[in-house]
Amino acid sequence: KSDLSDWMDLMRLVIDGYPVMNEMDYLNEITKCIEEQRALVLKDENLLIGAMAFSYLEGSIEFLGVHPQYRNQGIQKVFLDALLEDYLPGKEISMTTYREGDKADIGHRDLLKQLGFAERELLTEFGYPTQRFVLSPKSKEGEKNDKRS
Repeated sequence: KSDLSDWMDLMRLVIDGYPVMNEMDYLNEITKCIEEQRALVLKDENLLIGAMAFSYLEGSIEFLGVHPQYRNQGIQKVFLDALLEDYLPGKEISMTTYREGDKADIGHRDLLKQLGFAERELLTEFGYPTQRFVLSPKSKEGEKNDKRS
């Protein structure tokens, strides 16, 4: 809970990934995630450089934000690996983002594809058109086998 203020500051920095954001609703949800131990943070000394909230039940990433100065340093993969190895091993992981062609997308779709996620169904969340992406345990296992070759 001591990181909540820094988490909210990070959320404001990465708002481009979340086109419909009600700050009070978000604060309530993140507080709940923290209380239920389904929230992770990564710091570089005193600077919160990344945060992730997820659902055990749904196997979904509800929030993944990385400080803009750290975006190209593989932080998303660090969070994803922790999720797959420690919190949701063997489970399918899903996340939603912009639909193809959405001008608001500054690379979120491409990043999910680079991380091994596959496109799934089109959705509308909070009145905004999105698409669900899925990382299956098999695709992660295939990645491990590729590294051993």
